[in-house]
This record gives sequence, structure tokens and C-alpha cells, in this order.
Amino acid sequence: MHRYTLLIVLALFFPLYVYGCAPKHKGIVTQAGVDADRLLASLQQREADLKTFRGVGRFKTIRGTDVRVFRVVWVGSKPHNLRVETLGPWGQPTMTFVLNGSNFFLHSRRDNHYFRGDATASNLSRFASIPVKGEDLFKLLSGQPPILPFHYGKIRTASADGRWILNLYERWGRLVEKVWLDDAATTVEKVEVFDKWGNLRYRIAFSDFHQTESFLLPHRIAISDPERLVCSLMVEQFWTDVSIPDGAYNIEVSGVRETDPNY
Repeated sequence: MHRYTLLIVLALFFPLYVYGCAPKHKGIVTQAGVDADRLLASLQQREADLKTFRGVGRFKTIRGTDVRVFRVVWVGSKPHNLRVETLGPWGQPTMTFVLNGSNFFLHSRRDNHYFRGDATASNLSRFASIPVKGEDLFKLLSGQPPILPFHYGKIRTASADGRWILNLYERWGRLVEKVWLDDAATTVEKVEVFDKWGNLRYRIAFSDFHQTESFLLPHRIAISDPERLVCSLMVEQFWTDVSIPDGAYNIEVSGVRETDPNY
């Protein structure tokens, strides 16, 4: 039903983690006025309530002086099913990416190259600069980016503007992620992800929030590395509770040059 581009996959895989399922954790050190466990449960519930969705937008990649903009459409449904397509100048599909549970498929129509394999971080990292799982891309395009696995967390206010910062740590105290929330501690506005040495790997900023039925969802998602903006997604239209066409999560190809990244 909808189509994608290798540059889109390259850059949209670059994103990762913000809203969503928080794994089992030891606990949260809270600050007066905010119950962080309840906050995380609320984010989980939002993700659980969003069962099907469809979006239309424009995706921009920035590599030095090379700036490219693609029209992109996508459709998704739980648990982790996704179809994304990029469109050419006259609306023709140029690339299709499909996530079907634990498997992914990618077809570039420009060179008729076809990839398929397990949707693992190691496989998908072949198309990106960082390892990312298919479920992370699914959550991002649903407007519900995921929370990284953590052991415990601490929440505090940012002294400058009164917003909240939720710091998530591994068992031995290594900072995994910072989650920035609005002053009401209800909406995630930014996420920063760190490597095992505590260095910033990348950040994702969410803005231009729109009410879509019962969901408050970002219509602009900007992904940066430690030095610069890398790519952004501008959502033009977004629908929830949509019907999914039969065969949406399959790709029919013929005469392709096929690569299986599992080998």
C-alpha cells in the first residue's frame, strides 16, 4: 500500500528509542510531584492503545552540503508490522521496506536489489551507522519511540526551564539514556542515548505535537549525532485505527538481485 527509499532506511534506521515499553527495572528515584513509575506506565499504555496507524510525510537527509528530501508513506500494526515506501517525483514507488514480525524485506526499484533477513540489530546496521532493531523503527514511525533497557532511574527537574529529565542507568550505574519531558511530565520532547563510555551517541527531538484522536503525537522528529543534524521526518498527515490491506507486509519481486544479510 505504501513505499520507501534506501536513504530513508539508512537514516530512519539511524533513529532509536523514546516512548514505549520499559523493560523490568529495579525502581525509580522520584522527585516530589512526579511519580516516575506511573509516568513510565502511562507511556507504555499509550503504546499499547495505538494498534494500527498510517502516515504521510517528507523525510530529509543531511550529509554535509548534500541535502535530500523524499516523500514517504507508511502503514503499521501491532505487534511489529510495518510497510514504508518512498515515492518519486510523480508518485511512483522507488523503494519499499517491510517489517514483518522478526523479519525484514527491502526492495530498491532503482537497481532491482532485494534484501531480506532477520530484523536484528546486526543485520539492520548494514543499512545504518548504528545498530537498531526493527521494533525501534516501528515505534518511531508510530510516534511512540521506545525506552532502552535499564536497571534503575532518577528523575529531576531541569533548573533552566522547569522541564523534567528522567535518567536511566544500567545495574552498575552507567548512564544509558536521558528522557526529557515537558513541564507537566506527560510528553517526551527529547531523548539522548549514550555509549558504554558515557559519550553521547545521538539524540532525537520531538516537536510540533498534534492531537490525533486520543493521542498527542509529534509531527516533526529530528535525529542528530553529537555534532550535527542528520535527518528529520516531517509528518503531514497521520491516522490511527486504520484498516490494513491484505498483503501489506509482503513484497512480490521478480528477477531481482537478492542479498541475505544473515550470511
